Amino acid sequence: MQAFDYVIVGAGSAGCVLANRLSADANNSVCLIEAGPPDNSPLIHVPLGILPLMQHRTYNWRFSTVQQAHAAGRQVYTPRGRTLGGTSAINGMVYLRGHRLDFDDWAAAGNPGWSYREVLPYFNRSETNAQHGGPYHGTHGPLRVGNVESYSPLTDMMFDAALSAGWRVNLDMNGEEQEGFGRRQATIWRGRRQSTAVAFLKPVMHRKNLTVLTDCLADTVAFEGRRANGVVVVQAGARRRIVAQREVVLAGGAVGSPLMLMRSGIGNPEELARFGIAVLHALPGVGGNVQDHYTCLINHASDSSLPYGLSLSRLPWGALQVFKYLFLRTGVFANNVGHACGYVRSRDDLDRPDLLFALYPNNRTPANPTGKGQGYSIIPILMRPKGRGRIGLTGPGADAAPMIDPAYWRESEDLDLMVTAMKLGRKLLAQKAWDPVRGPEVLPGPAVHDDAALANYVRRTSGTAYHLVGSCAMGRDERAAVVDAQLRVHGVEGLRVADASIMPTVPGGNTNASAIMIGEKAADMILGLPPLPVAQLSS
Repeated sequence: MQAFDYVIVGAGSAGCVLANRLSADANNSVCLIEAGPPDNSPLIHVPLGILPLMQHRTYNWRFSTVQQAHAAGRQVYTPRGRTLGGTSAINGMVYLRGHRLDFDDWAAAGNPGWSYREVLPYFNRSETNAQHGGPYHGTHGPLRVGNVESYSPLTDMMFDAALSAGWRVNLDMNGEEQEGFGRRQATIWRGRRQSTAVAFLKPVMHRKNLTVLTDCLADTVAFEGRRANGVVVVQAGARRRIVAQREVVLAGGAVGSPLMLMRSGIGNPEELARFGIAVLHALPGVGGNVQDHYTCLINHASDSSLPYGLSLSRLPWGALQVFKYLFLRTGVFANNVGHACGYVRSRDDLDRPDLLFALYPNNRTPANPTGKGQGYSIIPILMRPKGRGRIGLTGPGADAAPMIDPAYWRESEDLDLMVTAMKLGRKLLAQKAWDPVRGPEVLPGPAVHDDAALANYVRRTSGTAYHLVGSCAMGRDERAAVVDAQLRVHGVEGLRVADASIMPTVPGGNTNASAIMIGEKAADMILGLPPLPVAQLSS
């Protein structure tokens, strides 16, 4: 048996941050366990490599939901990263934190220390922002954040259309105000992806007090009485225990962390009994409260060469892009194609935006995953759906596939809001600013026009923004919550969860940034350090 002070399960967005911060003190021995292989593939580090990574059999768990009764009985594909960096190694590299009121809601729900002014310093500590500074951004953190090297001309068209439609343009959606349309910043630097493995883990891999295990599947948390004292893993076909002398920290994400708790005997007793798992502590909230950002698609074809696309006429352009990337680290291969978006309110009486419209200046659709031909899309996304789902077991072992049920469109209010979002998206695309590239609407298509037809289209075609959270929710009530405000698992000792699963509600942004913040804040809690000073803001 190997023994360490801290054992971290999962080298994802939060896990790599934790490994960095906990091992900064040479007196702390740290072990980081990752089920997947090292992040050696060029696909991970070339930003446009996201396209093949979305279906990759080595670096992606390639999960799917159970059949969704309110989404035409479909199983919805749910990729998750399986390598150093976790999902930050295969994601869209978009850096959007969420609205300040999202975090104030966390604190108001009984989680002291998690208000916006209290978490902002941890966002800033992680970040070096190439364009923005001031109280809302960091300039000396490990994670490089900035504008992509080049934006599609359709970005400015989107801004002009938004202004014509009565919305505003916002130069910094992670700044003082979220609402409006702006350029998305990304976790890309010098044409390379900034996963948390690249930003936080690789620079400290030389530390003698840090051990990183890859291709090592964590099965259960080991306990002595009710205190966690290690992790049982399977590596190279051998089963062994890794001892944690101080704490075990689960950072396996919204899917991995609740399943590990359940396999270890912490969860709903009825569910554990179905799989012959002895109950260590009854905690019904494990695996519940699952939330996601729901998406749909409005796609137009185009005869213009301004949108990105794959066609014979574009071969010279494509060859130029390959040259620019290989020799200059610039061009389309150096960015994530998710160039712009806009936060809007569906009703004027809301206290924050509830919808996001993302621009994709290419012709990629579910039926055309390679993006052949010319076209462009607007993707409406629900920021705070009412639906709550569940993640559960399908077997007692770590090799069993998860049961993922986000309960898409179970709440009629969510479906009604997406129908509204589709109408607003069409309003945006109807503006004259799009005339230089305008082509016919392909999806949903002109035949889909009334509310009933739009709702049917949403049920049949909608998807996910890949932002599962909430399955080990933070809170006081042990009937629903899993961890307290210090991220300690209720009812046991020496065990915390620190990843997107602890979010009580999904923030209105891409969840990678918030997961990194959670890793930063959790590290201080684990080390017994005082929290960073509360942000001093003018408003």
